This record gives sequence, C-alpha cells and structure tokens, in this order.
Amino acid sequence: MFIAINLDLASPDSKKDVIKLINEYGIKNTQINLYESFDFPSKKLGTFKRDIIKYVDMDDRLRLYQYPLDDSFKISYLENGVWKRLSIK
Repeated sequence: MFIAINLDLASPDSKKDVIKLINEYGIKNTQINLYESFDFPSKKLGTFKRDIIKYVDMDDRLRLYQYPLDDSFKISYLENGVWKRLSIK
C-alpha cells in the first residue's frame, strides 16, 4: 500500500518525535514535511496511527494519504486528537 504523510507540526518537540516514529516505520522523507512509502503493510496502519497520536499536540496538523485501502483512495487527518477519514472510490 502507498502512503504519504504531510506534516505541519507547531512544536519542535512534536516534530522531532513524529519524524523519529516515521523513520522507525521505514517511511522515507521525499520533500520538506512530506514522507512516503510505496510498500507500507496495511496491517500496520492502525498501529501507526495510534502511535503517532501519542506525539502530536492539538495545534499540530497531519494528513495521511493511503492507496489502495478497501479499493479506494483514503485521506486521513487528525482533528482534536481523533482520526477522521475521507474516502474516494
């Protein structure tokens, strides 16, 4: 599964911790504040989302693009510490 993560983190501490976590999952930095993986295992996605919530503040913005997931393109984003998702078939 392809995933891309766009980061807009307000706190330097959050940024450091989130980037460390992203690197632990094998996701590579491709541009400033953009990380991608072309072979991310879909079984680890839920764990990854739970792990990343531990390191973000309420001011931080994070958007996760996933394809394919359930035969559709998904955009997940954090809102008030809860993941929301838009699905495009």
